[in-house]
Amino acid sequence: MILFALGDDDYNLLVSPSSWYFFHEPLLITFFFLFIRYSDTKRKTFQQSDALFFLPYLLYILIEMLSDRSALADYLVLEVMETLIELVFLGMLLYSSYDIVKNEKERWLLAFILPFTLIFLLDSLSPLFLASQESFWAVDSYGAFLVVIFLFYYVTYRLIAAPKEILATADAKYKSSSLSEAAIESTIQALHQLMQEEQLFKNQKLTADEVAAQLGITRQQLSEVLNVHMGMRFQDLLNQYRVEAFIDCLHQEHYQQYTLLGIAMEVGFSSKSSFNATFKKLKGITPSQYKKSQT
Repeated sequence: MILFALGDDDYNLLVSPSSWYFFHEPLLITFFFLFIRYSDTKRKTFQQSDALFFLPYLLYILIEMLSDRSALADYLVLEVMETLIELVFLGMLLYSSYDIVKNEKERWLLAFILPFTLIFLLDSLSPLFLASQESFWAVDSYGAFLVVIFLFYYVTYRLIAAPKEILATADAKYKSSSLSEAAIESTIQALHQLMQEEQLFKNQKLTADEVAAQLGITRQQLSEVLNVHMGMRFQDLLNQYRVEAFIDCLHQEHYQQYTLLGIAMEVGFSSKSSFNATFKKLKGITPSQYKKSQT
């Protein structure tokens, strides 16, 4: 980030004129997106398949290098490709913000990601509305982007100076819990029994409050049992049962005339996109691929 600020052609504080292609903000976006993605899956090692997420960044750099050549600078195809790739980066930023809010995790990161998204959006859209290639209010070229740099290093400083305040663990959150080990084990068994026998997961609008009430505990205690002792969120629990119920339905004659989405809706999923994404996350393949593998 600091190399981009000091050495890129928009600033020229080190070498003029210069363009440090590989230190553009898309690299930061890609790393941030992968950070959020890995925090979802809790994987600790880099998966080779995830290297594909760097492809938009590499294409972006290639287009930037080609555009700097005067003979290619005015090619419409390069401009269109650059715009499409910027939309991919914008999608990464929006997904990261949505995921943080939806899963109620690491919300302090929004202090960085939201201003960054706004500035990146203004910078990307400016050529559509302005005659020149300058950004709105010189967003990128003359200092507004420095706000993002400041936020990035502020977050880094906070992580170093006070990591416990920012990265509070689930154990710390529930350190004052009144649940005994016996009560925790009993709650886990009761929770599974409730899901298996009454199949509450089929209710698309089921809430943690409703489940906690049936278990005779508070929502805070249910969250503790799930997050600390079962290593999952409430939505993760529902999704696991829904996917297994979907697979079970595939083998029942009653559901042979149902579409895949129809079965998914029957077991509690509310949309095709969430169903496909959840199934692939848990099983590694799409629902249609799974069905074909069973025939």
